Amino acid sequence: MKWLKLSWLNVIRNTRRSLIAVSIVALGAFSLIIAAGYVLASYEGLRESTIQGGLGHIQLALPNAFSDKEIDQGGFSAIQQQKIQQQLATMPEVRLSTERILFEGLASTGDITIAIMGRGVNIAKEQKITLFTPIIKGKNLPYNVVQDTTINEQDIYTAVIGDVLARDLKVRVGDSITLLASTAYQGINAIDVVVVGINRSGIPEMDARSVMIPVSAAKILRDSDSVNRLVISLNETRDTDKISQQISQQINHVTQKNWLQLFPYYQNVVSLYNNIFGVMGCIILLVVLLSVNNTMVMAIMERVAESGTLRALGFSQQRISALFALEGFIVGLCGILSGIVSASLVIVFINISQFEMPPLPGRSIGYPLFINWDLPAILFISMAMLASCTLAAWLPAKKMLKMDVINAINHY
Repeated sequence: MKWLKLSWLNVIRNTRRSLIAVSIVALGAFSLIIAAGYVLASYEGLRESTIQGGLGHIQLALPNAFSDKEIDQGGFSAIQQQKIQQQLATMPEVRLSTERILFEGLASTGDITIAIMGRGVNIAKEQKITLFTPIIKGKNLPYNVVQDTTINEQDIYTAVIGDVLARDLKVRVGDSITLLASTAYQGINAIDVVVVGINRSGIPEMDARSVMIPVSAAKILRDSDSVNRLVISLNETRDTDKISQQISQQINHVTQKNWLQLFPYYQNVVSLYNNIFGVMGCIILLVVLLSVNNTMVMAIMERVAESGTLRALGFSQQRISALFALEGFIVGLCGILSGIVSASLVIVFINISQFEMPPLPGRSIGYPLFINWDLPAILFISMAMLASCTLAAWLPAKKMLKMDVINAINHY
């Protein structure tokens, strides 16, 4: 305890110089915490917006069906679908599972014909998965088109399309369009549907091709009762690997892909941000290291004679260098605590204010600025900063202590 008190007194001996060093450490800690919080929030936002934008956590299909020719591979029969969904319902981590029928074809109205990527959905479940594709005009698909019994024919032939596609087709809510697609038996079929809603995912390429119709209408268009995808939504994203393993063990004759396999772009973003943050973090740590080193070199050079006297009285070089290292540790600790407090206040302010950020490249919708307060990241940053400050004080002290005791005592 006496050594800690002595180190503290040495730190405040030159208050202005110590405050400058503490301020630089605080600024470095503040910058790293804000940057780490923004990066982690970006990871989380991209991950959850992708999963809840319609991809789901896991998708199931027939063996070898995840390919360019998937639409021609058939799908789960009604009995297979029911059996698999019953098995999934026994897993507490699974929030829900829903069926989809994927198809590609053409949408036309008047003289305009555009290639589309469509899906037939159970809207009662689909809207619980697809949270980030809001309806901007009209309404969603009718809810009573769930079972093939008690179907209102008017509700079957409805569609929700992307806003870019609606603009290109020159249609509005209430207009009719014709959908043309290949059947499960390699034939051609067409149906007329009424546009009841227009949605926007924020991805122009998707909004220019997206058509969503009820499962019942998709079965008629495809001339088949099978569904080629089962989409699984979990309560927590961290359970994805666990449920994937359970599916492999309990459900036979299916192929599965999780959200990361279906959206490999996420890993590229993570790698890019990690590289950027790593370089920035190294630069900030280097600045802190040089700043504290400069402060401690000045303090050490002023106390060469004092150190020589301590050595003459029998104190070891290790004890004296540890004293200087402890001073660097105190400077770092004060700066880090100040940086954590100021960063926390700024994070709270930004998260409450909900500033709007411009759209990311390839998207047409902005997003609210949010910064995570991540304890593991803050602890890692704090440990790195403390190690840098301690090292910045210990290195010059060790070099100074190599001086002969007599020369050190006579130093001025």
